[in-house]
Amino acid sequence: MDRAAQIAAKQAIKHAEAVAWHAKEAAKAARMMRNNKQWFPNEIIYHMPWKEGTKYVRPDIHKFRVQPRMSKIEMKNWIEQAYDTPVKKVNTINREGQVGRLWPKYGRGRIYKRPDFKIAYVFLEEPWTPPGEEPLVDTGAIPAEATAGESKE
Repeated sequence: MDRAAQIAAKQAIKHAEAVAWHAKEAAKAARMMRNNKQWFPNEIIYHMPWKEGTKYVRPDIHKFRVQPRMSKIEMKNWIEQAYDTPVKKVNTINREGQVGRLWPKYGRGRIYKRPDFKIAYVFLEEPWTPPGEEPLVDTGAIPAEATAGESKE
């Protein structure tokens, strides 16, 4: 092997070692970022008021739209700290963002997708009214229409 080939081989080995080192450092940084979650207050949780005509509205259950990566424990801690109210439990539903199409005058159109999100149903220890909303009236009782077919003996 001549001198030029030896230098090229050494440079290739150094380059491969440098690439491996950078990959290892990038993986380490990704692990650290995953463990140190930071949430921004204006993006964490959105309170979703109950729609008009909802049959079973209870003032101790509230619906929030949250980021998909939030766990139930993080939601519970955040709500207890932000609103100073004790939380009994949290149920969640993962939702995919809607897919739509923008139609131009000519052509096939552009397909887009809204971001995925999670809905959290938060069960509170005591009734609570969010700031700026009217107090909810408890309609959690079973309506008369649901029990009309049962026989009374």
